[in-house]
Amino acid sequence: MAATDRAMHMGRRETHGQVDFRALDRRERLFMSRMPAELALGMILALVGGSLTRVLPGDVVAAYDPYLYGLLVLGMTRGSPQAGWAALNGALTVAGLAAGHFTAHALDHSESMLSHTGDWKAALSVTLIAFGLTGYLSRRPDTTGDITVGLLSGLLLFTLVAQRAASPSPDVLPAAGSWALLTPLVLGLSMPFLLRPTTGARARTTLTALTCVAASSAALLLPPLL
Repeated sequence: MAATDRAMHMGRRETHGQVDFRALDRRERLFMSRMPAELALGMILALVGGSLTRVLPGDVVAAYDPYLYGLLVLGMTRGSPQAGWAALNGALTVAGLAAGHFTAHALDHSESMLSHTGDWKAALSVTLIAFGLTGYLSRRPDTTGDITVGLLSGLLLFTLVAQRAASPSPDVLPAAGSWALLTPLVLGLSMPFLLRPTTGARARTTLTALTCVAASSAALLLPPLL
């Protein structure tokens, strides 16, 4: 009788594989439930940004687009457990951004809906790749996560050097304005500390960012001197 009870109890007990499958199924259902929100958030942000282009100052618009869009993509891909989910989440977010962008242009009767789409598509593609890849890999605790976050931070900081180099005079602010300078500065300095978990990882990420800035700045500034 006792042996029968043990057998029945073992028959009802879930194996580790069953528990893992249930956890994976719950997680996948959670990501699937987030997909409409990703699409809607992207569309709302792009629609609001595109509609306010003629109202907001140019430097505020330059800070809104693409940096706020990039942060949205980063946030949506950061929680993805696998590369496939990260690509799908990033693609849905970008699809929402594209839909909002085209809707804003369609509502603006002074411009064609497809005006300047080539430049915008290129910028959106760079935003998806840079911020989406960083969002996915930033969860890794190893050197890959440090290097990925460091490269994006370095590229954001390098935009300050590039804009300053394009300015006609050291005393004149670049045409993009102060907001477009402040936004990449804040993001570039804060990402190593917000996205990396330990002091050592933050130090390696910061070193990668500084190396990226130094190498990019040298490539930009040295050719005119030679």
